[in-house]
Amino acid sequence: MEKRFRVEADLEGELAELYAGILQAFEKGGSTSLREMNRTLLQTGMLLHLSMMSSFGLLEDEEAERLKAAAENVAGDHLMWEIAQLAAEHWSGDGGSIDLKA
Repeated sequence: MEKRFRVEADLEGELAELYAGILQAFEKGGSTSLREMNRTLLQTGMLLHLSMMSSFGLLEDEEAERLKAAAENVAGDHLMWEIAQLAAEHWSGDGGSIDLKA
């Protein structure tokens, strides 16, 4: 059975300002729907958190591998997937800077 969640959030203060700025940029940039923008923002955050949590050892190895496989299936067509992979490499290594221009 496929899982399904409905996620709602109230944003205020600087987080609401940040969201408004991102929304405005998406609206100027093309035909992306609000639903797709919200899905992309949530997906990006989840991918980055999964990478961080796995790197910090917060997940059991088996669970980390299961979630990593799911993330790769979900993220294949995701614009931010390369950045999430760079972050995963960063957190699993000795640190240092990430070259986003590469």
